[in-house]
Amino acid sequence: MDANTSPVTDTCPAAALVYGCHGTRRFALRVADRFWTRFAGLMLRRPPQAQEGLLLTGCASIHTLFMRYRLDLVWLDASGRVLACVPALKPWRASTGPRGTAHVLELTAGSLDTLGIEAGCCIEHPALQPRSMA
Repeated sequence: MDANTSPVTDTCPAAALVYGCHGTRRFALRVADRFWTRFAGLMLRRPPQAQEGLLLTGCASIHTLFMRYRLDLVWLDASGRVLACVPALKPWRASTGPRGTAHVLELTAGSLDTLGIEAGCCIEHPALQPRSMA
């Protein structure tokens, strides 16, 4: 793998873009793309910074067990299109995405409004690019 195709991991934040009716917004995004990073997610961690999120790839449901803060959730299809949003999910809850969900984006509560994310928007990030079979 070259530098342009290396996997993005939870420890390597990269810029993501939101394209929506409120214009284009940029935010930092960490990616959980392996079983243990998805499993751990944000459990027992501090809330993400403002303008920062965690993308759980290949994930259509989440829980907020062992968390002390609310999360905004964004359910995405495989191409990064926003299917649905859940504002301010409380700790000790679970949520499942709608049909077609391929990924979930976890953000600090209030980020949906700040970033202008709503159903129909598009999120762009290297982890959401289709992988070639070459």
